[in-house]
Amino acid sequence: MASATDQSAASRSSSSASAIAAPISAPSATMLSFESLGKEMVTIYVGPERKGFFIHKKLLCESAQFFKGAFTRGFEEAHKGEIVMLEDSPGAFSLYVNWIYRSTLPTGNTEEHLHNLYDLYIFAEKLCLVELKDKTMDSIQDMAKKYDLGDELITVDLVSKVLLNTRSKWEGLRRFLIRHMLFVYTSRYLDDNEEDLPSENEYDSESSEYEFGDVVTTYVMRRDVKKVYEIAINCNDFRFLDMFIKRLIFASKAEGPRDVEDVRYRGITVGRCSFHCHGKEVDCRAVSGASDSFLRKSDMNKA
Repeated sequence: MASATDQSAASRSSSSASAIAAPISAPSATMLSFESLGKEMVTIYVGPERKGFFIHKKLLCESAQFFKGAFTRGFEEAHKGEIVMLEDSPGAFSLYVNWIYRSTLPTGNTEEHLHNLYDLYIFAEKLCLVELKDKTMDSIQDMAKKYDLGDELITVDLVSKVLLNTRSKWEGLRRFLIRHMLFVYTSRYLDDNEEDLPSENEYDSESSEYEFGDVVTTYVMRRDVKKVYEIAINCNDFRFLDMFIKRLIFASKAEGPRDVEDVRYRGITVGRCSFHCHGKEVDCRAVSGASDSFLRKSDMNKA
């Protein structure tokens, strides 16, 4: 895991790369041919150990404006046929290569794969590849549900990495992390106090439910908000802390602690696009290959 200093440097690098990048979709795997791949090859060295990736130049340039600019504007990279990307993750870049050649992301069940997906999300933001960001977000969500990941998604290292290397907006992976933190923390209270909890039937008034919400909010504030606060301090991102607290209060008062959404599911309340960054004009259900395999069965009947 990179240090905070390394992450800050990566963040600065991300900003500069984003300035010359533009959204480009991955080529369809079924459309690839010798003509579309071209004959010229280039080498991309990724990470501090400079792991090399040998890739078709034409395909790489078509995948992101960043690479197109580097290899076609007379820069040194164009003459050498190579780019060195020391600040990026080899694991994430391997997933990126799979995406540009096959238009899919491989699945995995290891901690390393989870970290690579977070790094790929950051890499996709660096290159302004919104479609890849959304596909990566789906992969994180699906992996989390399939393997029942809870705290594993919101470690200090992973959350800090996202905050240091993504734009400070209430969308995408940042939004998912806040909502998942809320679900994990409130669920922990309900699990730890299951024997002492009154039944839902005992709440015969709105004020009673509010009182229960206050109890859960106080518990989370005392036990878990300290962790969120420390992350915000280390990353100098107090907007993240503010959004978490606002969401906690809203969930306790408006939704009720028992009804906090498990955002690992893509259902009706948590829709397919809830953690995407694409424009409103994009219909995810119309995208070829889109899958709702992780919808709850009850929600699928409503859809």
